[in-house]
Amino acid sequence: MNWIVVYDNELNSDGLAQIDGERHTHIKSILKKGIGDTIQVVIPNSGNFLFYIQSTTEKTTVIQKGNTIPDVLNPLRIQTFFSLPRPQTAKKLLHLAGAYGVETLYFYTTETKNKEYWTSPVYHKDTVSYLETGLSQTGNSRLPSLVMEKTLSWKQFLKSWKGNVLILDREGREFILPLTELKNTAKDLLFVFGPESGWKTDDILFFQESGFSMMSLGKINLRTEFAYSALLHQLFKS
Repeated sequence: MNWIVVYDNELNSDGLAQIDGERHTHIKSILKKGIGDTIQVVIPNSGNFLFYIQSTTEKTTVIQKGNTIPDVLNPLRIQTFFSLPRPQTAKKLLHLAGAYGVETLYFYTTETKNKEYWTSPVYHKDTVSYLETGLSQTGNSRLPSLVMEKTLSWKQFLKSWKGNVLILDREGREFILPLTELKNTAKDLLFVFGPESGWKTDDILFFQESGFSMMSLGKINLRTEFAYSALLHQLFKS
C-alpha cells in the first residue's frame, strides 16, 4: 500500500479525517509515520494529495489535507466485460481495474457459469475494498464503476452496445490498437473476456453474425486475470 485511500465524506470542514483500522495500522506500523509527517493520499474521483499527520493514538490517526499532487497515472478509461468470474478471480480483476483506473467492469452471467458465485462476499460487502487495493497501490484516483447483471441476456447486452465490441480469443487476429485510436474511442470500446474454457461454437457464430471483431493476446490459453493484466499492460504502455 503506497497510498492511503480517503473519501471526501470522511473529511470535515477543516480538511481533517480520523483514520482507524487497517489504514491506521499501515500508517503507524508499515509506513512508520508520526506527528508532523506527510503521507500520500488518494481521494477517489478527486485526485492525489499530501496529508499531514496531526495526532495519533493506539487506535486512530488524524490527518489533515494539504497540497494537491500532480496525477501520477492517466487512467485507462476503457470498458471491460467478463463472463461471471470465480470469486478468487474477481478479486484480482477488481484490483487490476482499480490500479489502472478502468472506466467500467461488467460482470454478466453466461450459460456456462455457476450462478452460486453471486453469493460470495466479493460481489457484495467486499467489492469496493478490492477496487481500493488497486488505488492504494498505484495512486490512480479514478474509482471504476461496476455493473453486476444476474438476469439480463449477455448476448443482448453486447448487441445493444453503441460502440465497437472487441472479443478476446486466442484464435482472433493479433491485438494491435494505435494509441491515437484508443484515445479517441476508448469509452466506446468494449473488451469482452469469456470463460477460461473458451467460447462455444454457437458463441463464435453469434459474434460473426453480429460483426464483432475477434482479437488475440497470444496463441496460448490464459487465466482470465492474466489475460486482463496482459491487455491493460499493452494499453498502458502505448
